[in-house]
Amino acid sequence: MGFVNTIITHITDGNQNEERLVKIMGGTVIETESEKLIRRGISLGISQGISQGILQGKAQMMIEMGKEEGLEDVVILKRLQQKIGLSLKEATAYLEQYGRSLE
Repeated sequence: MGFVNTIITHITDGNQNEERLVKIMGGTVIETESEKLIRRGISLGISQGISQGILQGKAQMMIEMGKEEGLEDVVILKRLQQKIGLSLKEATAYLEQYGRSLE
């Protein structure tokens, strides 16, 4: 805000519009464009994080339940792909991460 006032003072050089411009332009900047982008980025990151956490929770639950029921890894992998839309690579990674601790 001080910077804006300095610019206005320099441009107007003490003429009759200076005080009026300082009042108009010297107000509080509500949100800059960079702040908007940062806010959007944070919001998007939080949203993606929540979605990823939910997906991981579903995968972990399906794997644990499948292991408790005595299902073969192939069946669990197929269920992960069909029920929550994981690729074979993603399903295998989750099975390695969550399935080994139950054996």
